[in-house]
Amino acid sequence: MNTRYCDVRKIDPSKGKTLPDGSPNDIDRVEIGPTQLAFSEWAAALILPDLVAMRAFRQKRLIDAVNARGFGGILMSTPLNIRHATDRTYMRHCNTHNAFRASLVCADGYTVVWDDKNAMFLSKFNHLVNERRSGADHFYLIVATKLMCCG
Repeated sequence: MNTRYCDVRKIDPSKGKTLPDGSPNDIDRVEIGPTQLAFSEWAAALILPDLVAMRAFRQKRLIDAVNARGFGGILMSTPLNIRHATDRTYMRHCNTHNAFRASLVCADGYTVVWDDKNAMFLSKFNHLVNERRSGADHFYLIVATKLMCCG
């Protein structure tokens, strides 16, 4: 009971460069997907999901829809649309209702995300995101809320 959580190795280098879901096996990401319990249950009963393939499928479907309509791209500010299109994570629940995040998916697949300047790490692992930017919030109230929540 003298071992602290921070002293326990979280990444197992013997597992290779990628985790079973196809994402990088490094400590530079936020894990919001399947837990180790889910991985062990799936290993016994199912084929593990390929998150890289899932993300690529979603991106291709979105780009095909943009091109079919003759658009140059699509700008999204709704959290659920952003999550589906780019698989970007969110810091906390209160931020899913605040209009300070956006994503632009261009017709050629180039993807730009606008995020809180302190949260760029949330999409750093994602190969679908080509460019990360911080920007101005849409409303003054959001700035005040973030200051209260985030300091």
